Amino acid sequence: MRGARHSRRKSYRAQWFSVTALAVLGVVMVVHPETGRQQNLASQFAADERRVAGAPVEEPKVAPGQGPTATFTTPLRPAPTLPKGAKPNVTVSTGRLAVVGGFSKANGVREKLTYRVEIEEGLSVDGAAVAATIHRTLTDPRGWQAIHPVSFERTDKPDADLRIILATPTLTDKLCLPLVTGGEVSCRVEDRVVLNAKRWMYAVPAYAGQVDLYRSYLVNHEVGHALGHGHSTCAQKNTPAPVMLQQTKGLAGCLPNAWPTIKAT
Repeated sequence: MRGARHSRRKSYRAQWFSVTALAVLGVVMVVHPETGRQQNLASQFAADERRVAGAPVEEPKVAPGQGPTATFTTPLRPAPTLPKGAKPNVTVSTGRLAVVGGFSKANGVREKLTYRVEIEEGLSVDGAAVAATIHRTLTDPRGWQAIHPVSFERTDKPDADLRIILATPTLTDKLCLPLVTGGEVSCRVEDRVVLNAKRWMYAVPAYAGQVDLYRSYLVNHEVGHALGHGHSTCAQKNTPAPVMLQQTKGLAGCLPNAWPTIKAT
């Protein structure tokens, strides 16, 4: 039974987590299929903000094609609490990840895709609340489960199919290499879905304060990459944006939309 389950998981991973691997001196570097198109996204996003502010804009820099070199531990930790009146921290990096303990059952009957939630220590967020938001998004009837033969189940076990990580901009940049996130955007690389805590906390101006909606978009967009989806464009202005549009950078005339099943009519 265990062997059959392991075989199904391997088969499922092979189906959805298709990547290109380059071996250099015995070290494997995993490259996101969208690398070519995403590499300059973060620097462009930051440049757009500087242009609005009237500040000079530097040419984007491309990071070396290397994966993260740091070792990140993932012990189980209780959810952090924020003292009353303290300023939230979403930028000061400790570089240490902790798994959010617990289990959230799949609500579908299709093949299970297991994931675990990891949060950088020191972030001023409630780990249990973050995990609940992620699971609610992934199991929403408007989400990927309505399109793909998959049901999402949260675990805290090390053999999870997918790691969904909330990290400071600094750690996001490291975990996303060789993609360039520039402290501003999020990414998916191999089995890692890395959510930038700055974006999680403050969203983007285009969402006009709808932080909860943006968080659902963020999860669905990056998990969409893990399911094999590339980026989309805004095909018709004033209609819901495709969830795979890079909405963090802008809506290109479309309206904010967090759900893959909601499309332009």
